[in-house]
Amino acid sequence: MLGQGRWWDLDPRYQMLITTFLLCNGLCVASLLAPGYVRPGSWRTAFVIITVGTAGMAVVALFQQLTPTVEAIVLYGTNIAIVVALAALTDREGARIGSLLLVLPTVFFALFLSGRTLWLQSVIVVVAAALVMWMGGDRTAVLALHTWMVIMASFVPAWSIRVVRRQLGVALARERDAAITDPLTGLANRRGLADRFEQALRAARRDEVATGLLLIDLDRFKEVNDTLGHDYGDHLLAQIGPRLTRALRDCDMVTRLGGDEFSVLLPTVDGVEAAVAVAERLRTALVEPFPLGGVDVEVEASIGVVVSGEHGEDTTTLLRHADVAMYVAKKQHIGVFVYDSDIDEHSPERLAVLGHLRRGLDRKELVLHYQPKVSLATGKVVGAEALVRWQHPDRGLVPPDEFIPLAESTGLIGPLTMYVLDAALAQARAFAAAGCAIPLAVNLSTRNLVEVGLCDQISTLLGKHAVPAERLELEVTESAIMTEPTRAKHLLTQLSELGIHIAIDDFGAGYTSLAQLKALPVTELKIDRSFVTDMDTNFSNALIAQSIIDLGHNLGLTIIAEGVETSRAMAILADHGCDVAQGYHLSRPLPPEAFLAWYAERTAAATSGHVASQTR
Repeated sequence: MLGQGRWWDLDPRYQMLITTFLLCNGLCVASLLAPGYVRPGSWRTAFVIITVGTAGMAVVALFQQLTPTVEAIVLYGTNIAIVVALAALTDREGARIGSLLLVLPTVFFALFLSGRTLWLQSVIVVVAAALVMWMGGDRTAVLALHTWMVIMASFVPAWSIRVVRRQLGVALARERDAAITDPLTGLANRRGLADRFEQALRAARRDEVATGLLLIDLDRFKEVNDTLGHDYGDHLLAQIGPRLTRALRDCDMVTRLGGDEFSVLLPTVDGVEAAVAVAERLRTALVEPFPLGGVDVEVEASIGVVVSGEHGEDTTTLLRHADVAMYVAKKQHIGVFVYDSDIDEHSPERLAVLGHLRRGLDRKELVLHYQPKVSLATGKVVGAEALVRWQHPDRGLVPPDEFIPLAESTGLIGPLTMYVLDAALAQARAFAAAGCAIPLAVNLSTRNLVEVGLCDQISTLLGKHAVPAERLELEVTESAIMTEPTRAKHLLTQLSELGIHIAIDDFGAGYTSLAQLKALPVTELKIDRSFVTDMDTNFSNALIAQSIIDLGHNLGLTIIAEGVETSRAMAILADHGCDVAQGYHLSRPLPPEAFLAWYAERTAAATSGHVASQTR
């Protein structure tokens, strides 16, 4: 217990017990060493009493794990026994009172210095008293020793308190700085920004001026991390602050909010246009390449702009609005964007929908409908896509385009995806039991691709419902893959190794290169519906669709056309060699019972050969 830190860090009960221990035993030691304080013939008895009592208390205090009550009884009881025994062995009452001076410095060291220093001081006091008594033993030496101890008793605590206060002050200042400073860049962190922002807003209201805030997101930072490694990424982040600072005034403040997000506080700014001008200047400053290990790396930034008065009055509102503006700037690739309430996805109405959706998940109000996929060669049903619908208690069946984008812009998309996967796999097992053992496809969003543990979660669900992995297909859009290409490839490879089929959804609308396509563990391509819905009247779209079919077949992939709405489009796709069709011409998304009925009817027709002939 002792020697493991400063005493004021201990439990108060230990402080009380140990202080009492020191006072009583210091008195006993002093009484034993001073000549004439113990009656003739009693010295040995006193020595035995003090030695045994001190050793016993040391064992209790240092090594035993007793409850506070038992510990108090043992320590206080031993102290009382020692004092009573010595009182019977001493001639002078004043001896014990005078001896108390010997222990005062030790007590102060106990209160203000570490336990190790405490024991050293105790040894010094005992040895000093013994030497003085051995050398002279007269009252002059005793008086001199007591006088010196009185002086030390006054000086030591004063000096100790001063040292401790200075140390505490330094420690508190260091802790305060650490709390508001980003350790990687040395810039202020989010907490530091909040403190300074509050001060700036108060000053701005007092002086009737505006305060500006710029939120900056580095657009290509993840590429640096994925390509060069995290050490180079950290080195890049450390260079951002100085680069931004050179383009600002001395009164402006650069902070790192976390990850690749930074902010710039403009304590005074002449309106929105002035703040936008600063944002453009900062984007220009970041265009100059950053040297990283012999490689020049170019970084672009998306900046959201807000100004007090026009976009809010308090720190929380302005920070949230700046974050919304930055998100729009990044999503639309426009560099700098000023907050506009019309595009705020976190308006009260949308927040209300989000709250209802969260409750809907808890109450299992979301249901799945299944749209079949049909082979163009045989006419048989070869799979189905699980599409989520919200069975709202007041609004009825809510289509996905009214709540999926909102979920994707928040952390709710993760729980929603797990809900859909769980329900789809449960239905896959039920379908198989009803004689419909077909793969079911579920969509993954951009956020799903960066979720840690997604592969393990899906593996657990497959085991939970006893569904073979090859009966689950996961569809990922081109845009989602290109947002996080390295991480997406890693995750999709893990899923593919489980036996799950991977399809690229909306292919042709994104920017996936042939090299990237070859590197991805995909088994299917789904032609974007924009090329399919009017291909019977739009020759250019028909050519694009044919090119995608030829490309996919050359890579050994199955080609699926979604958005098939006419028999002519279906015939064209069959002539071009497309493998699978999906769309309203075949069937709308159906509830499970209706889907099973449709499946049975379609299977019977395909078996007779009637449906296959209609696809050509």
